[in-house]
Amino acid sequence: MNNAYLDGLASIAPEIVLTVTALGALVLDLVAKGRDSVRVGYLTLAGLAATAWFLFGQWGEPSHTVYGMVAIDQFGNFFKLFSTAALAIVVLFVMHDRNERRHGVGEYYFLLVGALIGIFFMVSTSNLLLMVLGFELLSLSSYSLSGFHKGNRKSAEASMKYVIFGGLSTGIMVYGISLLYGLTGTIDLAKMAGSANLIAQVTSNPIPFGIATVLILAGFAYKISLAPFHFWTPDVYEGAPTPVTAFLAVASKAAGFGALLRFLGALFLDAEGTPLGGYGSRVGTMLALLAAVTMTLGNLAALRQPSLKRMLAYSSIAHAGYVMIGIACMTRGGFTAAMYYLAAYYFMNLGAFGFLVYFEGVTGSDTVDSLKGMGFKAPLISMVMVAFLVSLTGLPPTVGFYGKYLLFVEGVDNGLMWLVVVAALNSVVSLFYYLRVARALFLSKASDREAAPAPVLTGFVAVLGVATVAFGLYVTPLQDWATKSLDLIRSATGS
Repeated sequence: MNNAYLDGLASIAPEIVLTVTALGALVLDLVAKGRDSVRVGYLTLAGLAATAWFLFGQWGEPSHTVYGMVAIDQFGNFFKLFSTAALAIVVLFVMHDRNERRHGVGEYYFLLVGALIGIFFMVSTSNLLLMVLGFELLSLSSYSLSGFHKGNRKSAEASMKYVIFGGLSTGIMVYGISLLYGLTGTIDLAKMAGSANLIAQVTSNPIPFGIATVLILAGFAYKISLAPFHFWTPDVYEGAPTPVTAFLAVASKAAGFGALLRFLGALFLDAEGTPLGGYGSRVGTMLALLAAVTMTLGNLAALRQPSLKRMLAYSSIAHAGYVMIGIACMTRGGFTAAMYYLAAYYFMNLGAFGFLVYFEGVTGSDTVDSLKGMGFKAPLISMVMVAFLVSLTGLPPTVGFYGKYLLFVEGVDNGLMWLVVVAALNSVVSLFYYLRVARALFLSKASDREAAPAPVLTGFVAVLGVATVAFGLYVTPLQDWATKSLDLIRSATGS
């Protein structure tokens, strides 16, 4: 019994390291009295490096479940590694953000690591209760981070809206879970999928199960900014500090998709030929409709945004719609394409926010007009930004192009040709507002403003730009990783 407990602790070593890192960052900041936040940042980076080390150590391990709740598998590992890497980049953004130097940012790191712990439990459990707890840990940290600039009206407004809408969405999700528990007598997804009571209920009267599923999906839709649950996103993204916005747009959104994929995969992915499989196709149709509305609304709204931050917020809404093409297929191929696109989105969107962090420090503004002529003052980071914009549009030879190609192929193969056409038209629309940024940088009159060098920040953004192009030319490693991670989702869920 003792050995089993200790073995379980070894399996959740990444989560333990993150907890120690969060507490260490908080204590160090208290001891330093907020005067040396750089040391806290380095401590956080060291903790994230140790976490990644343990995650790589779990690579290739047989999928298993710890304490009957936490799934240790390559599916969870996929999202954990990307989230850890994303947070490391965000920490570097914080350390080199000129705007944040005016604020005591020691608590930043404690809250960011706390949010990452929530992500880890969200994406690696088949227990709906633990999934909600992870969801809430991520949300509570995000609420505080979005309102971190207490003297800023927009930041306070962003935090307030986030709290209100987040609390409402969590209540809706928990109510849906309670209905599923009433139908099946369990909150474990593996047991739920094979529940005779659930299959009988779906066969005789699917309405209660449908209501529960819709309520749970509404909670997920809020986290990943699907229409009509997207309305908090532009205001929160604009009001939150830019590094926090980058974290919300990349790691937090990916975590929501990871938990959604595990939920849908456990219930419907291998249920073809059963009543649940038939119901899964109806869920796919509903998700396809949401995808079309989400990508269209996001792209059209982004067209008229003067703020680059709000433009990227609406862009993230549109990209959530693109990812949903793969999920709406309700097949392994579709889920793999969605995971690949999420990885692609990591490189290009995180890089775009790194560009924004740099130029906010230079111009003191996040408007597109403030970038006019600045491409000649900071040519390297500006050219890399153009690569990100090309990738976000979905043009070759970038990782965004191949990601959309995979989604479109899966959509056509699974009878969603109409949705692929909608997505293609939306990609054309997105070209107009993405290239508006490139035009401001290079096709406007050269600015008199000087761009102070930031070699470390520029270097990290450039690395992300290289990855954006490299993984567009050499797609095999990322695609194989996504495929192998998905193949193991049910083995751990069902352990």
